[in-house]
Amino acid sequence: MASTWDRKRAAHLYRRAGFGASPAELDHATALGREGAVSLLVDFDAISTDALDSWLDLFGFDPGSQVDLVRWWYFRMQYTPRPLEEKLTLFWHNHFATSIEKVGSVPMMYAQNQIFRSLGMGKFGDLLLAVSRDPAMLIWLDNASNVKQAPNENFAREVMELFTLGLGNYTQQDVTEAARAFTGWTIDAANGDRFLFDPTVHDDGLKAFLGSFGYYRGEDIIAILAARPETAAFVTAKLARSFLGSDPSPGLQQTLTASFLANGGDLREIVRAILLSDDFDATADQPDMLKSPVEIIVAARKSMGAYDDPENYAMWPAMMGQEVFTPPNVGGWKGGRFWMNTGSYLVRIRIAFSIVTQPARNADTFRWDISRFFEDRQFESADDVIDFIADRFNLVYVSDPLRASLRTYLGLSGQPFRWSPASYVDYARGAIYLVMASPEYQLQ
Repeated sequence: MASTWDRKRAAHLYRRAGFGASPAELDHATALGREGAVSLLVDFDAISTDALDSWLDLFGFDPGSQVDLVRWWYFRMQYTPRPLEEKLTLFWHNHFATSIEKVGSVPMMYAQNQIFRSLGMGKFGDLLLAVSRDPAMLIWLDNASNVKQAPNENFAREVMELFTLGLGNYTQQDVTEAARAFTGWTIDAANGDRFLFDPTVHDDGLKAFLGSFGYYRGEDIIAILAARPETAAFVTAKLARSFLGSDPSPGLQQTLTASFLANGGDLREIVRAILLSDDFDATADQPDMLKSPVEIIVAARKSMGAYDDPENYAMWPAMMGQEVFTPPNVGGWKGGRFWMNTGSYLVRIRIAFSIVTQPARNADTFRWDISRFFEDRQFESADDVIDFIADRFNLVYVSDPLRASLRTYLGLSGQPFRWSPASYVDYARGAIYLVMASPEYQLQ
């Protein structure tokens, strides 16, 4: 049985199904109730992104620049009115992990990113087919050169092991036969690097795949995989872990698998069920899920209401082990506890300091009005300041040691607490830094 809906749980929902929330967003989500707040995030199609798209166009991003592609996506994650859409785009980028280092084309990586965004909450079979035919994926897993004279098994193996069935649910014969079915799937370089089926290099013979026989082509293999119960269990469990931080309970897993099979792999309903589950509600009381490097940066910028110099969007995540469009391998980032070690935590602290203290270089770069952050409020005590900062940063909780440290800092070594415009310069930035550098802020 889910607990009573409140602001704490609204913040928890927005941390995990987005990148945090403003006080106004939390007020609205709390007033909507659990189902209403989840619906607002999940049923995002009715929310227009025209204003966001127009604003991003003003930056004049270079369509051939990897730096600008990264910068574009970070800005989109921070400012989108559809936070769950971008959170799922990030999830699918990791699930169908593809690296620009091999693909070598910024436009191809952008096009793949748009597939995740447009189909990431639709039917899984549609998403799987679109990604499988995507030129970036065809290059990444070598299917662009898969021909009947010399079948390449790379994509056929990974589409089963990593994208659908999971390891142990197929045989080498299934890989061989699927590779034959995918022959002829390539790229039409002469017409804008589009998907091309070339029948002259396709193996049109009879194939045996997962216990069935047919004159299968690639799209037939994709349809078979998308409908398998193993795929339903594998994909829904991975989606659940991305929101829960751990495996779903047997009861929730059974519900999700059954929903996937009954509704044709409807991802929207799967995500809705996860966010409304008792499993998800329970994680609000025992939060132990670490923010990824991307989430740390986007959440900080969103909470502060500022944007940053573009090179930092490539430099900082890479230093912490997560550079978008450059996953480490086809398995993607491991995530979870792998995000944190002594070195990466020091980088997180360094980044927090840089975000809080970095001055503007010119009129077009870093802009953060600290008085606007504090809304020109007057505070009567150190605890008032602490609670305000914690709310703005959607902090999971303020531990007794963190509160004691902040009280000491805000009390300036025992002096009576005073708040004035000078506080913004004297020690307000430092208090924000201490919160962002705290162990509590690493959780979501």
